[in-house]
Amino acid sequence: MKLLILSDTHGRSDRVIRVLKLHADADAILFLGDGISDMARSGADIGRLFCVRGNCDTFSLGSNIYSPDELSLCFDGYNILMMHGHSHGVKSGLERAMEYAAAKGADVLLFGHTHTPLEKYIPANSDNERPMYLFNPGSLGAGRGGTSSYGLIQIKNRHILFSHGSLK
Repeated sequence: MKLLILSDTHGRSDRVIRVLKLHADADAILFLGDGISDMARSGADIGRLFCVRGNCDTFSLGSNIYSPDELSLCFDGYNILMMHGHSHGVKSGLERAMEYAAAKGADVLLFGHTHTPLEKYIPANSDNERPMYLFNPGSLGAGRGGTSSYGLIQIKNRHILFSHGSLK
């Protein structure tokens, strides 16, 4: 299973279209907010598209794309919690978002908002009963340092692999 992870496109539907063409074989497209209107303009397959709303999506509410504040999904046995991250203060640290995701039973926390790519594994310990993966694809529209990035998750035989891609 291949999941394409996008976030923070901020008006760059042209970049969304390029990435969708590059990864046309993705089983699902997960969008983490701040550019829902870009997803609508991109022609993304609505049947494979899962979106959450970001703090800059208030003007995109007229879109026909369903976009709650968060979304829990299960792919090949992995519980994935999608959020933009602004309501959990991810720019100030990941602890609140991690605690929230753990309480929701997430194996993977996907978030955006910081515009900075991140991949982190948190092993089970005294603070959390289960291990958790944290993943931020960065920003396809306005990445830190001028780099436009996106994420990929591949799941096969109960193994999960995270990676980042970039556009020039």
